Amino acid sequence: MAVRISTSLVDRVRARLNWEISIYILLFIIALGMRLWDLDARVFSFDEFENVWWGGAWSLYNTHAYHHTPVTHGPFQGYSTALAFFLFGDSEFTARFVPAIFGTALVALPYFLRRQLGRWGAIIVAVLLTFSPTFLFFSRYARNDIYIVFWTLLLVVCLWRYFEERKARYLYIGAAALSLSFCTKEATYFTAGIFALFLFIASAKELVARVRNRFDLKDLPAPAEFLLLIGALALPLFAAAVQLIPKVNFPGGFNWDEALIVILLFIVSAAIGIRWNWRRWLISFLIFYGIFILLYTTFFTNLSGFASGVWGSLDYWIGQAGRVTQPWYYYIILMPFYEFLPLLFAFVGAIYYMIKGNLFSRFLVWWALLSLIPYSLYGEKMPQICLYMILPAILIGGMFIGQLFHQAFDWKRMRAWAVRGVTIFALLLLFPVTVYIAFQASYDNSGEPPQMLVYAGISQDLRQVMAQIEEVAEESGEGKELAITVDGSGGGLSFYWPWAWYLRDYVNVDFPDLSSVNEPPKGSVLLLNVNNKDAAEPYLEKYVEGQGFQHLIWFPEEYKDFDFGWWWDYFMHRKTEGPYWTSGTEGIAYFPPVAP
Repeated sequence: MAVRISTSLVDRVRARLNWEISIYILLFIIALGMRLWDLDARVFSFDEFENVWWGGAWSLYNTHAYHHTPVTHGPFQGYSTALAFFLFGDSEFTARFVPAIFGTALVALPYFLRRQLGRWGAIIVAVLLTFSPTFLFFSRYARNDIYIVFWTLLLVVCLWRYFEERKARYLYIGAAALSLSFCTKEATYFTAGIFALFLFIASAKELVARVRNRFDLKDLPAPAEFLLLIGALALPLFAAAVQLIPKVNFPGGFNWDEALIVILLFIVSAAIGIRWNWRRWLISFLIFYGIFILLYTTFFTNLSGFASGVWGSLDYWIGQAGRVTQPWYYYIILMPFYEFLPLLFAFVGAIYYMIKGNLFSRFLVWWALLSLIPYSLYGEKMPQICLYMILPAILIGGMFIGQLFHQAFDWKRMRAWAVRGVTIFALLLLFPVTVYIAFQASYDNSGEPPQMLVYAGISQDLRQVMAQIEEVAEESGEGKELAITVDGSGGGLSFYWPWAWYLRDYVNVDFPDLSSVNEPPKGSVLLLNVNNKDAAEPYLEKYVEGQGFQHLIWFPEEYKDFDFGWWWDYFMHRKTEGPYWTSGTEGIAYFPPVAP
């Protein structure tokens, strides 16, 4: 009997484990290996430190307390990273572990869109996601952007599965994905707006007719129902957008005027949901706001976190819109350096799908174009943001490549094989280069050639200085009680970033402002900003001669001239004319004399 049951189980597993699933399993294993390999080799960047240290993970891990602040985005990264610290200890590897897992899981999601992408199209999308230089890099980076693209693609899966099957579970999973996305980063406001606007256009005729018919929202088409789901759930979170109306201003802090606007939008949300399908709306609402409230209030230990999430997040980032850091064409320059393969096919595919596409393919084109426009016009631009534009481009490019292989547009036989031949030639030419650039960007930790994927990086010199500090701590016998002074001058460019992380186990570390020094530094080891050397000179006698090191570094901004010659040289050789921009953040490490 046991033998028959075992044999039957094996037969069922073999039946399900077909060649298609085997490919996804293989890609998943490859993606996992690529994302975990040598994960802690790169020094923490400025953004990684900020997101791990200030973003809640370190506080949750050490004090089990967390208070949301919009500057470090949503709370999800703090909880997930703190969990990794709790399970595996605190290190660069564990800080990047959850992004690596999400980046790997992302590779499997195209499987659930194979009806829309085509079987081969979905596989090619999975391959492109696996070896994408940008996705590989930010899957190995302690920031929340890789979570956002995962939640977004999961929402797309739920959206189109619901279109086909109309099963309530896709509404509920979609509500959870949307809530977790809002709990991760404010980029979700753009995503929700882009998706909702497309769904409105797709279902406008039916919705207008229903509005005229006494707002009868029963038995709507699937696009209209998902529009109501996204709109009704997210509407209260857009409350702070009322400040975009000219001459509408609110005082600082959450006040009763703001609270009334939020309450009004919750009432409107409930009215829409009840007139649509009260049962499905209520379950979706409880899922969405159950997750949202639990995470933003730190499981009801910080009730003000709800106001911070509902109003404060969008309010803060509206205020940041004027921070112009890069030209409007920044992403147009950046993305082809790394994603030339999917962008090439996406460009041609988008033209084709706009002419002969279906609802899904035109949705992808809409998503890609409307992602590029707001992010290009928004003030602050960072390299990790390009993930949100590259994701729909990879979906378009992969689907188009799959279509080229599968049917070649029903052309005559000779033309069909010619199209396939050109496609194969392009892939054979570009795919190995893509893999090379992906490995170079993610595994070359020398700092050369420069990488545009890191806006504010930290030099590998910190590892060498840290090794010397550990050597002094051991030789002196003081261990983790070694006194260390780190220059805290410079505000946002302070050496606090990321020395607080690397010295987290040392108990006698201080971060004074050394731009004006009135007494000898307390530390046996001194890490001094080179700009403050003259001010500290009278108090350096107790140290041996200082050793210079690079600290905070930026990619040279020669691209701002929009020089095609520079673009081509960097594309082909990854070379720039100028060195890293250090902005006066070079440091000098001073150590005590060696005991005789």
